[in-house]
Amino acid sequence: MHTKPETTSRSLRSFGYLAATGSSEQLQDWKQGLLAGELHTPVFEATADADWVYAHFLLVDQQPEAPLRAAILSANALVDHHDLESSEFEKVTDGLWAVTLRVPADWRAGYRITTHRGDGLPAWRTETERRPIRLAADAGGIDEHNPLVGASMNGAPVSLAYAPASQIPEYLATATPDLHRVGPAIGGWGESTGTPEATHPRLHHHEIFDENCQRPRNLWMYEPPSVNGPTPLAIVHDGATYARFLAVADSLDAAITTGQLAPLHVLFIDSTTVDIRSEELPVLEGTTTSIAQQFLPWARKHYQISPHREDVLVNGASFGGLAALLLVCHYPQLVGNALAQSPSLWHTNLSQEVAALPAQTNVLMQAGCYETDIHDGCLSLLRHLWEQPSAATVDFESLSGGHDWSWWNPELLTGLVRFFPGPPHSVHAS
Repeated sequence: MHTKPETTSRSLRSFGYLAATGSSEQLQDWKQGLLAGELHTPVFEATADADWVYAHFLLVDQQPEAPLRAAILSANALVDHHDLESSEFEKVTDGLWAVTLRVPADWRAGYRITTHRGDGLPAWRTETERRPIRLAADAGGIDEHNPLVGASMNGAPVSLAYAPASQIPEYLATATPDLHRVGPAIGGWGESTGTPEATHPRLHHHEIFDENCQRPRNLWMYEPPSVNGPTPLAIVHDGATYARFLAVADSLDAAITTGQLAPLHVLFIDSTTVDIRSEELPVLEGTTTSIAQQFLPWARKHYQISPHREDVLVNGASFGGLAALLLVCHYPQLVGNALAQSPSLWHTNLSQEVAALPAQTNVLMQAGCYETDIHDGCLSLLRHLWEQPSAATVDFESLSGGHDWSWWNPELLTGLVRFFPGPPHSVHAS
């Protein structure tokens, strides 16, 4: 088990840091560098502790006729509706605003910036409840001074902050968000639009009637560049996000052709709308049953996939992480591996089921240290396993981030390499 103490502080804000430490010349140089495209945000600065860095998010105000009145940084999991000031920009010099955070050196986050001009309070200050406040704070757009852009569940673009020690696999492809999609981007707010067509020659789209859930279901199957006999299979929830907006087939191609990942098939399963996802993912009778009874047999019938449980992995994040655990716990004869990212164990306690998993089962749970309830849920499950050990191998990783695609996406690729390294990887003999 790998954990990171000290990273559970709610506010990471360092108020007045640049005003106190930066000279007026440096701040003006930063402003000009941003305008010239020579400086990219966030700007990271070392601290006295090598495990932490300062992250300076900068905003240039170029509209003197309608000056900036307020702005807020909607960094994943850090907007606190009880402490909005900790996410709001402060003016540090003429035309330059900033938010300085002290973050772990391997921090990863998706973020957006929302500005307010004119009279009155900004929208995030006029709301009173947590969710409307967070949606208003996230309604703006990407950081125009940051070239790193990712995608949220609904395809809306988000800027990516990767601190210096964060490990991003070199084979991770650049995301392809819907740049015309307006915010908010958090929480899957608003469904994605458009036809779910495949955008890669080996990413095959299928529409299948889900006999269990009684509705059509979109699936995408990734075929590896070369198939010489049956391969392992990874099953990934929230598949539309990966297939349409995260260029996952390009990432898989690169990982396989460079020899880091064994050739494998990957089945991406669409979770559709927020409401349907909330109904079908966190319960055994929903998507989990559909996979076990219909989609896994269908995949083996139509593609060269290993028949052995040890060669099957299920992945998901949030409710999808819970669904991954449901599948491996209730159908261990079909699935031998699970990569559960940010599993929503607050919804369903699976401690007894995980403890009862058979040998030769491998479970890796991951959670961001800033998604407090989910992180604590994983630790609670581990404490149960210390008292009631499982025959399975169950591990946990605490990562420096929030409830966030900025780490779910690269850690899916890293996890696949961990479970199915190549070359060579030979599936189990019949």
